[in-house]
Amino acid sequence: LVDRVLVVDCSEEAQIGRLMARDGASREDAMRMLDSQATRERRLAAADDVIDNGRAAADLAAPVAELDRRYRVLARQH
Repeated sequence: LVDRVLVVDCSEEAQIGRLMARDGASREDAMRMLDSQATRERRLAAADDVIDNGRAAADLAAPVAELDRRYRVLARQH
């Protein structure tokens, strides 16, 4: 169905903190949300490319631009 899988990753603690902040969820609810999804290990095992989203937003521009460039080259080859 797809040629490549991109995973945007961060630590479980960062995911929990973001869910709590975004949704006003308790820690337990945030953990349940994560438990209902594929595990981090499983997502990373399926990934062809990974962007580390555990750093500052300003630090994401360069890796995203590089993947965009690479994906556009790959798309032209099909």
